Amino acid sequence: MTDENEIVEITNGAVPRAAAPAPTVPAGGRGPFELNQQQRLVLVLVLVVHVVLARLTLRDLRRRPESAVRGPKRLWRAWATLNTTGSVAYWIFGRRGGPTAPTA
Repeated sequence: MTDENEIVEITNGAVPRAAAPAPTVPAGGRGPFELNQQQRLVLVLVLVVHVVLARLTLRDLRRRPESAVRGPKRLWRAWATLNTTGSVAYWIFGRRGGPTAPTA
């Protein structure tokens, strides 16, 4: 028998879990996506260079005939769009010599 003031605790026998540890902050005190002003500037500069180079590459691929390109044009388009090194590789290795024929 229990008193009116006595609290009876009924459990299912499970052991309570400890709380998950809080995520740790790197030694610098910043998270992985917090950039300082210099890092932001470099990131924007790299992004601008990539976009300009990719547009020039895609324009050249559009104007250049299939015979003046080493490999499939579709592959060069994809590689130039996804990665800056793809555009650089196209200008170094992907073009054959000779004039380009203008397209209408």
